Amino acid sequence: MVDENSLSAARKTKFLARKKAIELYLKGATDAVLQKKTGEKRSNIYRIITNRCLQRHSDGDIFGWRGALPHFRVTAYERQTAPVVHENGAGATGALKWLLERPQFKDLKDRFHKRILNNADSLAHPKINVQTIFRWFIDELRKAGLEDQKAWPFNSESLGYESVRLYIKKVLAEHPFLAMSKMGGPDAIAKAKASDGTRRPDFKLFDRVECDAHKLDCRMVVMVPSPHGGYEPRKIRRIWIIVIIDVRSRAVLGYHISLRRECSALDVLITIKNALSKWAPRTLTFCEDGYAEGAALPSAHSEVYLSACWNEFSVDGALANVCPRVEEPLLHIVGAKVIKPQDPTSYSSRRSKDDRPFIESFFRVLASGTMHRLSPSTGSSHEDKKGRDPEKIAAEVQFQLDYAEELLDVTIANYNATPHTGLGYRSPLAQMDFLSSKTKNRIRHADPELVKRMAGSRKVCTLLGGEYTGKRPYFNFENAKYTSEWLVQRPDLLGKKLWLQLDDETDARWATVSDSNGLIYGTVHVQPPWHRSPHTLYMRQAIRALATKRLLFLTGNRDPVQALIEYAEIHANKKLPVHPAYLQARRIMMTSTQALDEMKEPNFSVPDVMGEINRQAMPEELTKVSGASKKTKGTSPPPEPKPKSASQSAPLPKMRMAKTW
Repeated sequence: MVDENSLSAARKTKFLARKKAIELYLKGATDAVLQKKTGEKRSNIYRIITNRCLQRHSDGDIFGWRGALPHFRVTAYERQTAPVVHENGAGATGALKWLLERPQFKDLKDRFHKRILNNADSLAHPKINVQTIFRWFIDELRKAGLEDQKAWPFNSESLGYESVRLYIKKVLAEHPFLAMSKMGGPDAIAKAKASDGTRRPDFKLFDRVECDAHKLDCRMVVMVPSPHGGYEPRKIRRIWIIVIIDVRSRAVLGYHISLRRECSALDVLITIKNALSKWAPRTLTFCEDGYAEGAALPSAHSEVYLSACWNEFSVDGALANVCPRVEEPLLHIVGAKVIKPQDPTSYSSRRSKDDRPFIESFFRVLASGTMHRLSPSTGSSHEDKKGRDPEKIAAEVQFQLDYAEELLDVTIANYNATPHTGLGYRSPLAQMDFLSSKTKNRIRHADPELVKRMAGSRKVCTLLGGEYTGKRPYFNFENAKYTSEWLVQRPDLLGKKLWLQLDDETDARWATVSDSNGLIYGTVHVQPPWHRSPHTLYMRQAIRALATKRLLFLTGNRDPVQALIEYAEIHANKKLPVHPAYLQARRIMMTSTQALDEMKEPNFSVPDVMGEINRQAMPEELTKVSGASKKTKGTSPPPEPKPKSASQSAPLPKMRMAKTW
């Protein structure tokens, strides 16, 4: 087909005349009829059909109506005589092709093509370097004696550089996929294999989620106490954020900020746990009204989405995403199948970023809307710094990790409540409500107890000790000993292999014991010195490593977590980032302190049922006082009873003695 309207007026008139003449010729029109109606001779129409329209194009089809286009070259120009370059530079048209078609240069042509196409296995960069190939080609022609003969290209001013460049481009055009790999790399090949997204399957709500990790393009510091008084800024490594996003609604289900150098399977499990647990807004320090109206994660937006399960979990090929520690909880707790590139039957085996477009697009929005707008940002590339020193700026403005965590939480919550162009200007939460209203009783929910324990480490351990060794029964679990009182009463378990699992990944002081039949026996606690402060297994591993290097000294009377904090704050090198275990310790200690403060706050909103039970358990005198105070609500409280004398006080209970074993 030919777009006739794109031609100029003269070419369009000529083309339509030829087209009509070809149609009449095929119907058997005579030469007189053709000349009368179209002005074309029958012999010329025959030549156009045979020499042009029926010739094969480089795309594999015949030229067809394209061959009838006036001033359109069907065959390449072929020089018949040796090129003679004039003083003005003319006369060298087709010289390179004529040179390579000569019999004595047939071997040079093969080596020339091989050098263009087959240099991927060499030490050189696979991307084509025209200058390097041009110099090699000129040297080969010089060795053939063309320079002494003053033949082309040595009789031209630029040595035929433009002809060689265009010839290289033509050879690469004949091998498009190879050209993509050389010019664009593996990403260009993967991009070419991916579709444009118009034939994607129509997913329902929670059918598929995408998960990925993104390293934040920003430098941050933590403020540590100074031995000279006050606080000092210490830089930290760039942190990771792992996000889970629903494909159908574009809503972010949950996220986790990893403080490690690289993301681990535990970080992925914590992200999944956060997506299945209820989200709560943070207490902001940088502003008072950071959260927009209706901003939240789905678990806090509606009880329907709390612990909502999905069917497919799409990830990249990172080991942390596809290891058995992640796949097994996903299958048994969430009921989701992992879509991974390691599966040869999966479409994701082509390893293209277009296989997870929604999470990649979200990270672009997250980076451009938060970290890239801050002065300590490193940008997406080295050029984005524009002469700035992000580490120095972060220390000067004291951009702390706590501020970044608050900023990310606000940004993600506000994203869920912001109208989305891909959703008809509905927000992700509004789209989720709209879809869930159509599919009631379809959303699956995970068991909250299993979700609570899914990120805890699990290991088979042998119960050691006992009466024959003179030691209390204990387990060796993750570089520490665990024991409990009830183990002394179970000598039948000595020497057996039992499962130990942490119920809370942020507090490794307690573990649950069960057997291979699934029977739970009880809980065990860690022995000193690890029993003092909550900590993670990663923190314990880091403390053990520092103790092995004689940088820390652990004793039974010293808290290892406190020792880690003191070491990081006093002995850390200002030029090196703070240890990630120290950052975890700060986060856990802060969370533990907030939980204790909440437990200390009195709760006066006691239900009436509990009040009735308490009144039934009270002595008769206190019940009357309680009833009187309830009747006189709003008046002054009744006078306190006078204290009894020592003679009237009740006798103390009998002292209980501790058992000895």
